[in-house]
Amino acid sequence: MEHTPDHRVDEESFHPDYAERETRFRDQAATLWDKESNARAAIRTDVSLSEEERMDRYISAYSELEKTLDELSGEIGREEGKAILAATETLYGGSGKKFSEHLASVANVPDERLQALMATATRSGQGELARAIALTAYERGERTIFTSWAEGNPERAAALERIKGTPGAEQFYTRTKLAMRPPKAALADLMPTPEDERRAAEAEAASNVTKYAEFFGPTVPRQVGSRRS
Repeated sequence: MEHTPDHRVDEESFHPDYAERETRFRDQAATLWDKESNARAAIRTDVSLSEEERMDRYISAYSELEKTLDELSGEIGREEGKAILAATETLYGGSGKKFSEHLASVANVPDERLQALMATATRSGQGELARAIALTAYERGERTIFTSWAEGNPERAAALERIKGTPGAEQFYTRTKLAMRPPKAALADLMPTPEDERRAAEAEAASNVTKYAEFFGPTVPRQVGSRRS
């Protein structure tokens, strides 16, 4: 079978190698969600920032997260691309003059004779002829002949399972880059809450007490609003 962009695979049927790579990707990408949350909180709690500064800082932070996600997605994409290319070559990679001659001769064989011709090629050890028959059968929609040929050899069988168990480009994109993109904050999420402002005021007051006490000594009264304590 060919590995097409719209090839879909149920999660429980994922090839072990693909499942391992996707899990590794998700573990790495999940850290970006924590970084987004931390960036959002840091901007929100900084009461000194203007609205424009909040937006600029968040855009900068989120852009870095997207860049990292692109890098992670690109890495697993390249790894999977190499694996699928190797599997495809194993199944469909016939080449050379002899193979071309077999392919041309099989082109004139009726569908109903392909199975018998495959049996003859297999019994006589004519591997390139068998490959030519299998690929011709596949192109004609005679998938049983092709599958039987592929499963008759451990290396080809493994390649077939790799292709069957690996999502196509559309499902891959949905499950990786799209699913693991960190949430994006709204402007309201970046504005200080009353609690943030209260904590900032307390922190500033405590800082002032420490600053003055270092200069004037520990007897400096603490200013709270318009009263002293």
